[in-house]
Amino acid sequence: MDNAGLKKGYVELMDYQEDYPTIYEKEKEELLRIYKDRIASIEHVGSTSIKDIKSKPIIDILIFTNDIEDFKQFTEANVEGDIYTVKKEPTKGGDYLIRKEEDGKVKAFIHVYNTGDERGNRVIVFRDYLNSHEEERKRYNKLKISLWKSNQSNRKAYSLGKEDYIDKITEIAFEEKKAKLNKGEK
Repeated sequence: MDNAGLKKGYVELMDYQEDYPTIYEKEKEELLRIYKDRIASIEHVGSTSIKDIKSKPIIDILIFTNDIEDFKQFTEANVEGDIYTVKKEPTKGGDYLIRKEEDGKVKAFIHVYNTGDERGNRVIVFRDYLNSHEEERKRYNKLKISLWKSNQSNRKAYSLGKEDYIDKITEIAFEEKKAKLNKGEK
């Protein structure tokens, strides 16, 4: 993971890296190998999945599973260790959050939801909306830079500062998606 990784608790924003999709694909292959049929679907999400936007150099991965309890039990018995750790405190990042760390840096966050969970779908809709709306992507980028300048050593404050914007844009994205479906578009 050449361009991925950040010391825990810190915020560093980097320009979009062309190898983010490749890094994600490698992580995806590894997770599919580990979890096999426990993964119903897997997506690259978060800012590293949005072209031309600054992001923390951490790959966010969303997994939908058909049985979250089985997924948790399997992870804690077979996966959790030096590289993959389960985030124990409550999180907005899914029903279950796994952190991948190597060389003292967080490389990936793996957000796990039950298949069809509305919260997981919201993350995907937000990503898709920003990837298809350049002006909104620019606004989000400005917000991220502003928050970064005031919260470089406080990742929680940085993340909380984005929540209202993300919620607002996600609602707009769902409405747009609904309108397109009503017109028979994809």
